[in-house]
Amino acid sequence: MPKSLQGRLTLLFTVFALLVVVSVAATLWGSETQRQDALLVNLSGRQRMLIQQITRLTLQLKSGDSSALADLQESERIFSETLSALQHGGDAPYLTDSVVNLPATNNTQILAALREVETGWEQYLSTLDAIVAAPETGLLQTNLESQSEDLVQKADTVVHLYESNSIAKVNRLRVIQFIFLISALALLAMGAWLTRHSLLKPLQALGVAAKRLGENQLDGAVQVQGPEEMRALSHAFDDMRISLQSARSELIHWNAELEQRVTQRTQELETLNQVSREISSRLDIQQVLNSVTEKARTLLGGEVASLCLVDENQYWLKLQALSGPQKAIARKAIPANEQFALAVLASDHTMICGMDSCKGGCRMLLDEYLASHLAAPLRVGDRVIGALCVGSPSQNQFAHESAEMLTKLANVAAIALENARLFAQAERVATLEERRRVAAEMHDGLGQTLSYLGLMTDQVVEFLADGRESAALDHLGKTRETINMATSDVRRAINRLMEDPLPAQNLYDRLRTTLDEIASQHDLELVWQPEPDSAPECSSTTTEQVINITREALINTARHAQDRRVFVFAGRRGEENFVAVEDHGRGFDSSQPAPNGHFGLQIMRARAEHIGGRIEIQSALEQGTRVTLWWQAERGEHGKSPRIVGR
Repeated sequence: MPKSLQGRLTLLFTVFALLVVVSVAATLWGSETQRQDALLVNLSGRQRMLIQQITRLTLQLKSGDSSALADLQESERIFSETLSALQHGGDAPYLTDSVVNLPATNNTQILAALREVETGWEQYLSTLDAIVAAPETGLLQTNLESQSEDLVQKADTVVHLYESNSIAKVNRLRVIQFIFLISALALLAMGAWLTRHSLLKPLQALGVAAKRLGENQLDGAVQVQGPEEMRALSHAFDDMRISLQSARSELIHWNAELEQRVTQRTQELETLNQVSREISSRLDIQQVLNSVTEKARTLLGGEVASLCLVDENQYWLKLQALSGPQKAIARKAIPANEQFALAVLASDHTMICGMDSCKGGCRMLLDEYLASHLAAPLRVGDRVIGALCVGSPSQNQFAHESAEMLTKLANVAAIALENARLFAQAERVATLEERRRVAAEMHDGLGQTLSYLGLMTDQVVEFLADGRESAALDHLGKTRETINMATSDVRRAINRLMEDPLPAQNLYDRLRTTLDEIASQHDLELVWQPEPDSAPECSSTTTEQVINITREALINTARHAQDRRVFVFAGRRGEENFVAVEDHGRGFDSSQPAPNGHFGLQIMRARAEHIGGRIEIQSALEQGTRVTLWWQAERGEHGKSPRIVGR
C-alpha cells in the first residue's frame, strides 16, 4: 500500500478502471459469442428443415414435376456447404445471395454429432441419387423416408448440442459478471474506508487543531497521523503555530517597546514645543542662532552643535553659532560647492553621518567629533539658508528618532531665523506699522499654532497618564499634521510678505472658509449672516487683514466667552463695509487695559489701521461681546441699500 494519499487513490482508481474495462470487454465478448452461437443454432436448425425439404422435393419427382429437380439440387448444395462450414469453418449460405463465415468447431461432442450427420447424409445422398435416376421405384422412396427421419434426429442432436454449448457460455459470463460486481463492491468499500481513515479523520483532526490556533491556544503541538500529505499539512500547521507563538511574543515585546517609545516621543515633543516657543519668541538673529545650537545639542545629547548659514553670494557656508567646546571647530567656513555641503543643502531631511559616510562629513568640526554626527538643512520654502550639525565622539550615538527630531528642530529654527531676519530687515527699512504687521503675522500664525500644539501635548500627556495609548497616538498624529500646517502657513505668510499684491478676491468666500475651519477646531456653533449682495471687492491685502482680524476675534470668543454659539455679520453701511463677531457669553470690562503679554486687540487695531479701518468693541460683564471691523469701500464697489443690523 502506498504511503501517500495520492498513491492510494491512484491505485484504487486504477484497479477500478481496469475492472470496468475487463467487465465491458467480457460483456462485449459474451454478446458476440451469443450472436455467433445463435447463428450456429439457426444454421444447424436449417439443416433439419433442408432434409425435410429435400425429401419432399424427391417425392415430387415421381409426379413428374420438372421444377422440383432444380430446387432439389439447390437444397443439396446448401446442405453440403453448410455441413462443411459447421465442421471445418468457412463460408456458408445464409440468406438469398449472401454467405456467413463460420469458425471451425472445437467442441468434440458437436464434431462427433456432425460426423454422424455427415455419414447419414452420404447414405441419404446415395439413395437420393438412385431415386432421381429411377423415380418410379417405391422401395427406394421408402428407404429415403426412413433415412430422412434418422438424419433429422441427428440434425436435432446437433441443434441441442449447440444450444447447450451456448447456454454454458452464458452461464460462465454471468459468473464472471457476478465476480466483477463483488469486486466492484469490494473496491467501493475499500475506497470508503480509505476516504474515512486517510482523509476525513485527519481533516477532522486538522480542523480541531485549526480551531485551537484560532482561539490562540498555541502551546500544544499539532500532530496528525495519516498519509504523507496529511502529515505534511500537519507539519505546516505546527510551523504556523510556532510562527504565531513567536509573533505573539514579538507583539508583546513591540507593544511594551511602543509604549516606551510613545512616552519618549511625548517627552521629546513636549521639549520640542518648549524649544520652539523659546526660539520663536526671540527676534534677534544672533540670539536665535545661539539658542538653536544650544537647544539642539542639549535635546539630542551631543558634545557639540554648530549652525552655518549660506552667504549672500551663495559661495560659502559660514559658521554663525556654536554650542560646545571651542576647540571642536576646525574651520569657520567651507565652500558651498563642497561635496558634503551640496549633499546637506540638497537634502530634505537630516543625514546620519560617521567618519566614513556622508561624503566626508561636516568638515567644520574636528575629526574627534565626527565619529557620529547629524547634519540637517535649514530650509525655508524652496530656499536653503544653512545647515545645523550635532556631533559626538561616540560611535552610533544618534538613531533615526534623533534625526527626525533634528529635522523638526531645523524646520522650526529655519522659520525662526527667517522671522528674525524679516524682523531685522523690517526694523531697518520699515516703519513701526511694518514691525507691528510682522508681529501680527507671527501672533496669528505660529503663535496660535504653537499654543494649540501646547494644548494638544498636554492632552497627550493626560491620555498616557490615563493609559489611553490609542487616543495619545491619535493626538500625536494630529499634532504632526498641525506642525506641518503651521510650517506651511508660516512659509506662505513669509512669501506673502515678499510678494506683490494679488488681484481682487471674493472676501465672503474666503472668510466663510476660515470661519468654518476655526469653528471646527474649537467646537463652536457658527451662525453666518452676511447681507445679500453686499460682498465687497477687496484687494489681497485688505482681504488678508479682514480675515486675520475676524480670525483673532473668533479665537478670542472661543477662549474667553464661554459660549459655544457665535454670530458673524457682514454687510455695508454707506461707504463703509463691516464684519462683526458677536457672542452672548460672559463678556469683559472693555474700559480696562489688556493684561501684560496679551497683544490680540492691539494687533487687531494695527491691522485695521493698515487698511484705513477701525475696530469697535462693545462688551460688558455677563452681557456678551461684539467686535466690529469697519473699513472704507474700495473704488469700484457697488452695494445695495443698507439695512439696520441691531445687536
